[in-house]
Amino acid sequence: MKINQSTTDSVVILAITGDLDSFSVSYLKEYLQKLLNNDQYRIVIDLSSVDFIDSAGLGHLVSCLKICMHNSGDLVLAGPNDPIKDLLRITKLMDIFKVFDTVEEATATFTE
Repeated sequence: MKINQSTTDSVVILAITGDLDSFSVSYLKEYLQKLLNNDQYRIVIDLSSVDFIDSAGLGHLVSCLKICMHNSGDLVLAGPNDPIKDLLRITKLMDIFKVFDTVEEATATFTE
């Protein structure tokens, strides 16, 4: 897994490349923990280059979402492919996360 970070209007955008699974989730955990430790609670996760997410990956995204929301922030998802959208629907997480087709749409929700 590879993570590229950028910031737009105080929103942190993490573009993930590779699978988000039990083997790679520890890297994402460490990365997100650094952001949370620096009081950065407005996060967009760009999934456009992610082909697979397992329960460990989903579980960590939910945990981070809770922390962000508890601190008046949010964690939103952008660009998931159709299989990942199906996974979010099946697990009912489509009702929990805000999911957008593009990073620009996801980032714009923080300014509304």
